[in-house]
Amino acid sequence: MGDLTAHFSVSEFICRDGSRKDPPCRLLGVLEAIRAIAGRPLPIVSGYRSPLWNAKVGGAPESFHLRGEAADIPPGFVDEAGARRAGAGGVGLNSEGWVIHVDVGPDRTFTE
Repeated sequence: MGDLTAHFSVSEFICRDGSRKDPPCRLLGVLEAIRAIAGRPLPIVSGYRSPLWNAKVGGAPESFHLRGEAADIPPGFVDEAGARRAGAGGVGLNSEGWVIHVDVGPDRTFTE
C-alpha cells in the first residue's frame, strides 16, 4: 500500500540524488490506470529528477521529470494506446514499441 495512492509511495519518485518533488495527482492517476491495465504492480524506474541529475543522465533540458510530472516504467506493462487511455500526454517508446515514459504534458510520442 502506498502513501500517495493505493499503490504508489513517495519513495518511488525521489531523485537518485535524494532530492524530492511529489508527483501531481494527474500523473498518479495515469500510473494507477496503467497499473490497472497491466493487472500487476507497476515499478517506477525514475520519477522526479533534480536539474543536476537530469543533466547527468542526459535528460532533455525541459524534461517533465524536472517538475515531477513524468515517470519512467519498465517496458512490457502497457502499449501506446493503453497509455493514452490511461491519460498520458507525453509517451516515450523504446525501440521495440513498449511505453517506457509517461508524463502529463501535451500529447506527443517519441522514441528513446
